[in-house]
Amino acid sequence: MLSLNIKPPYDESAERSVLGAMLADPDSIQTVLEYLREEDFYLEEHRLLFRIIVKVWQDHGNDWDEVVLRDYIRKEGLEDRLPFDWILGIYEEAAPLNTLETACKIIKEKAGLRAVLELSMELIKDVKEIQDFNTIIEIAQSKIFEISERTTVTHYYHIKDVAQEVLKMIDNFRKTDRLVTGLSTGFTELDMMTTGFHDADLVVLAARPGMGKTSFMLTLVSHVAFNEEKPVAVFSLEMSKEQLVMRLLSSMAEVPLQKLRSGFITDEEREKLLSAALELSKAEIYIDDTPALTTTELRVKSRKLKKEKGIGFVAVDYLQMLRSPVRKSSRQEEVAEISRNLKALAKELSIPVLALAQLSRQVEHRSDKRPQLADLRESGQIEQDADLIIFLHRPEYYKKNPSPEEKGIAEIIVAKQRQGPTGIIKVAFIKEYAKFASLATPPAETEEEIFEEEEAFSEEDYDLDF
Repeated sequence: MLSLNIKPPYDESAERSVLGAMLADPDSIQTVLEYLREEDFYLEEHRLLFRIIVKVWQDHGNDWDEVVLRDYIRKEGLEDRLPFDWILGIYEEAAPLNTLETACKIIKEKAGLRAVLELSMELIKDVKEIQDFNTIIEIAQSKIFEISERTTVTHYYHIKDVAQEVLKMIDNFRKTDRLVTGLSTGFTELDMMTTGFHDADLVVLAARPGMGKTSFMLTLVSHVAFNEEKPVAVFSLEMSKEQLVMRLLSSMAEVPLQKLRSGFITDEEREKLLSAALELSKAEIYIDDTPALTTTELRVKSRKLKKEKGIGFVAVDYLQMLRSPVRKSSRQEEVAEISRNLKALAKELSIPVLALAQLSRQVEHRSDKRPQLADLRESGQIEQDADLIIFLHRPEYYKKNPSPEEKGIAEIIVAKQRQGPTGIIKVAFIKEYAKFASLATPPAETEEEIFEEEEAFSEEDYDLDF
């Protein structure tokens, strides 16, 4: 039987040298705090001393001495645990400035190794108690990700450097001669309002059942794959891969979905479907219809697709069907965790992530059925995490006798946009093909008329050293 009789890894010398640097030069404390937290130190006395030094520094800045430090130690009742002769010894082992960061990295690495060792012990216990492979894998993946995030060093950037990069980014937008600087959706007015879906954005598409969320998602997926020529990953937790492809074929061939499902199609329609299937086969669309997917599994699969296929867009149908890898005390907490993980995925892969979501039944009880942010089901965290929230609404759905102006019309409601306006855009919904289409016609002006030829910035133009 496996036995983990391993001494926890730590470097006492590195811990003492970092604490010594904090004592000898309070200016170094800010640097240390960019790397380390109290729990990163292994020896308890070192953790206590670190906590006291940081508290003194927070209260007094750099203006303190050994008298102030001793007073704090006394107030905490730690004179026996942190004798001053021992502190003087640490003071003498202070790391010089040029090796301080190296010592901090060593401590951080050892802390990460201890966390992995602790996780190994927990997994052995779980194997004995749970004995369910999939559950244990979920726990392991979730914990490893937590350890990775906890041991990742935070980097800080001066705003001048960031401003220089933003100027370059803006100039690159100018050079593209495009109104849409993100990933185009294929809907002209939506693109004008949002400038497209941007890298690291979490986009939430929400609606009540029957509004056409999946159809709208597939319309976006088709446009991104064919027109933007970007590989796309679709995670379908509700529909099978066959159902999704049937919808895509119906939309592309313009053969009613009901006829496909019944099999009553003409020879001409079959030819159109064959042609659509051949065209669809050229698209880089990757479908995963694994049910009850956890956010950890989603992230692992998405990373793999990003690495192997270079995906530029992820669509998830739908958010509330995902599972959190760690059990939460309430469904609301679980959905909040799922939402945070989806936003983290978008940032990690630096691509837009589209998550479909259900709205609560509150919509049905109002005279105005148009969705609102408060209707997002089960968690306000979705509203906080999303960069862009879009609602789908079809007025005719709720009416026995819709007016001619309402027939075949859907509303795209941009309810939240972190960096842009909100509003309502009307599009066509062709029910028999489960297909959305833009109503807007492209502006008469050509892109050459909109963007006049101008001299590009030189590298000197980005230099903000005045």
